[in-house]
Amino acid sequence: MTPLLGRVGSLGAALLTGAVTGFALHRAGAPPHWAALVALPAAALALLVGRLPRATDVVWSPPPVEPGGVVHVQASTLATRLAEAAVDPDRFASRVHPRLRRLAQARLRQRHGVPDLADPRAERLLGPELHRLVTDPRAPLPDPKRLAELLEEL
Repeated sequence: MTPLLGRVGSLGAALLTGAVTGFALHRAGAPPHWAALVALPAAALALLVGRLPRATDVVWSPPPVEPGGVVHVQASTLATRLAEAAVDPDRFASRVHPRLRRLAQARLRQRHGVPDLADPRAERLLGPELHRLVTDPRAPLPDPKRLAELLEEL
């Protein structure tokens, strides 16, 4: 940001304001030390005004985007757990697999009225690969792209 006056200009304006104020007060009958004491705040104000940014230098930036609340936290948590699960299969079996299973059961129950994953309609609706992923605890974790496709189908 560019100030209204440069450093030298601001200092010059402050000194000039202080001198004029002090001289005017002394001519009005104030003792020199009182005139100087009253002129100091006027000089400081002139210095601050000279250092203000120009009106054309205002940077209009949008407010920072805040995370989407609960959805952001859940997505972040799931992404972290999937990244951990890709490295450690036991972590997939203990943390991610139960959540995928509950998610699949909830979707089948809500959208199709299928009460459980053991129902024969569940495999037909989910597809063999996704059905195996959510029902078989030893099912291998697919690569991230394929997992994203399976979750999109869900």
